[in-house]
Amino acid sequence: MKIKFMHGLLAALTLLTGICFSSCKDEVDESDLYTFTGSTIKSYLEENEDYSDFIYICSKVKLSKRSESTIAQLLSTRGNYTVFAPNNNALRTYLDSIYLTTNYDITQIPDSTAEFIVRNSVIDNGNAAAYLTTDFLVGALEKTNMNDRYITVSYSNDSITGKANTLINEASKIISADIEVTNGVIHGVDHVMRMSNAYLPALIEQTPNLKIFSMLLKQTGWDKKMEQYRDEDYEQNHPESITSTDFGTLMCPEHRYIGYTAFVETDSVFVEKWGVPEPVVSNGILQNADEILAAIKEKAAEAYPDATGTDLKEEDNAVNQFVSYHLLPQRLTLDKIVCHHAEMGYAYSNPTQLSIDCFEYYETLCTAHRRLMKITEGDQSEGKRINRHCKYKTDVAAGDFYEEYDVDRKGVFIEPTNRNYLNNALNGFYYTLDDILVYDAEVPSLVLNERLRWDVSSLLPELMTNGYRLVSNNDWHIFPAGYFDYMKFGSECKYRYNSYWSSTVDNYQGDEHNLNGQYDVVFRLPPVPYYGTWELRIAKPTNPTFGMAQIYLGTNPDNLQPIGLPIDLRLDYTLPVIGYEPDDPKDWDANYANDKVMRLHGYMKAPYHDGIKRSGGTAITESMRSTKTYAGFERIRRIVTQGTFGPDEVWYIRIKSVLESTKTMFLWDYIEWVPKWVYAGSEPEDIW
Repeated sequence: MKIKFMHGLLAALTLLTGICFSSCKDEVDESDLYTFTGSTIKSYLEENEDYSDFIYICSKVKLSKRSESTIAQLLSTRGNYTVFAPNNNALRTYLDSIYLTTNYDITQIPDSTAEFIVRNSVIDNGNAAAYLTTDFLVGALEKTNMNDRYITVSYSNDSITGKANTLINEASKIISADIEVTNGVIHGVDHVMRMSNAYLPALIEQTPNLKIFSMLLKQTGWDKKMEQYRDEDYEQNHPESITSTDFGTLMCPEHRYIGYTAFVETDSVFVEKWGVPEPVVSNGILQNADEILAAIKEKAAEAYPDATGTDLKEEDNAVNQFVSYHLLPQRLTLDKIVCHHAEMGYAYSNPTQLSIDCFEYYETLCTAHRRLMKITEGDQSEGKRINRHCKYKTDVAAGDFYEEYDVDRKGVFIEPTNRNYLNNALNGFYYTLDDILVYDAEVPSLVLNERLRWDVSSLLPELMTNGYRLVSNNDWHIFPAGYFDYMKFGSECKYRYNSYWSSTVDNYQGDEHNLNGQYDVVFRLPPVPYYGTWELRIAKPTNPTFGMAQIYLGTNPDNLQPIGLPIDLRLDYTLPVIGYEPDDPKDWDANYANDKVMRLHGYMKAPYHDGIKRSGGTAITESMRSTKTYAGFERIRRIVTQGTFGPDEVWYIRIKSVLESTKTMFLWDYIEWVPKWVYAGSEPEDIW
């Protein structure tokens, strides 16, 4: 059974045709036309009778409302384009189905339908090479299409031949792969690219095996809270570029999209794991919703005993809390749910071969009860798992390399696909689970009762939703004031980000956030999982060209209190005031003794978990903690404060330059919340 995703399509197309796309110029440069010695995408498709209809409708689609140039012309120019071209049979079947006719006249195709088909089929890869099938992994391609939508890849076995099929957006099978021409790559497909224009809750509602979760979204009102897509005020009022004497002019993001991710149980999981009545569906409508809801209420009350509210739309209700713990305020592609790039033993040139476990800690959508979920993935975890718990062998002196043991919570498995149903909505993704996901008592007391570390990127939903986190280039991106909900700064701060994909830098996860200019930044911190004594740490780089900043902390973002003395990023970490000594691989007793000295001074060495990337993306063997490649630029940790913090409190950190020079900057890399039992327990904290 397939999703009936065409309902309301034509109305939704009107929304998309108004979008201007950053990957395209308003006019095609005529000097770039017809200058190739081989076939271009346009000429190849024109010369191939199987694709004549597709290139015809490409000639009807303008680059933007301000342009007279067409997509067909664009596909004649220099560039790197990936095109998933539906053949003539695919196009005619599609048009006949939506216009309820046979042999639809392609010359009569409305502009809105042509826009939908063409823009969803084309990716502008910019300066990067177009995608070959050898570049594909299960999940979303990194570059979005010309509708700013992600295209997903999955695989299936042909029931007749037994051969593996490559599916694009779950339904379009590649029938002619890797046709390389002078300006890109063409993949012929047997169906028009399926792309839902529904918001995430509506897509879940349309999915046949998610009737129970869809009903719960509606009953709790969370469906209405996930219907934002794009910041229209930003569309009209953002600066086009920002200029600095230090780095020149950089273009601001053209759009500020708003996105969501939902982790959802299928109907069969509810029936099997919670004993919920089997859904009875007629004409797409759940007939026994009241019976099912009664069973869910009973189970949710057991899972959330303190949530005693009776109104399902209020956040003190057990069912409401059950649902909200499945929802995140960012659009996450499958490969970015847990980021792998610079951990020890990992080679980004071979992304399917994982090494040690990596973690991401996400704050869910519920505002009344700030809750985290931990997602783990490594070569031992058997996929991405929510709230997995185990112990690790961490004694480097004994040859331990962060091996798992004593796995007492396997974790809820995140399934890569949902049985060939589309999971890619206009404003986000959903992923199905193999078990019931609840925030039980063990999650804060066991799973999250550990050192919690975030790359700053993972705390900025807009960075992830808009596709900037760990993209495969070394380009600088700049963001204007107001772009991030959880980070506030004025126009005097020039905020830049670089994923440093292939650079051998000593940053956590490889990427880098720069606060430039006369920066004064207020950042909302993630919550701690339980009330108690915690230590807050941030990265403290060392570089003579960096600056000095005062740190402030508090719960009122307009009145934060200074904490300690300013942090000087120019300060050499080998000075006695810090006390760093390089690790001796043959004398770990001395290394641990030096750790104690540094802690007394308020500092710690960098984590051992991540390392220095190698040229070509081969496996990482040199740790951040003891790098010789960057011996003068270590990213050590600065202990900001120790104190009592609670999960429902909202704490803010302020970073303010104390120097008059606007040419200095603050490198904003990673933060840690650490419970007292870890940093002051009976056993020394591990170095990972």
